[in-house]
Amino acid sequence: MTELRSRRGANVVALDSGSGLANATIQQRLVPVRLFYDHLMEEGLRESNPVGRGRFTPSRRGGGHQRGLVPRLTKLPWVPTERQWTDILTVAAEDRSATA
Repeated sequence: MTELRSRRGANVVALDSGSGLANATIQQRLVPVRLFYDHLMEEGLRESNPVGRGRFTPSRRGGGHQRGLVPRLTKLPWVPTERQWTDILTVAAEDRSATA
């Protein structure tokens, strides 16, 4: 993991530590490692891939999902707080009365 460094050079202690590289960057850096182990498996030099993909297995009970090494994170949309909504409505009301 010494290659997973932030721009400041600090080592990432844990993948879910909240510091260091973005989730998408870690995903991109794991792709060649995963492909290398896939190649070793195809050549018969290794029996398993320690950097496996997440898998979905369909079944009658809705299927199962095995997570990959690094979970994919999606950024949630910004939702204003009550105070921010009030500020937005106040500015909009002032702007409307100024143009009328």
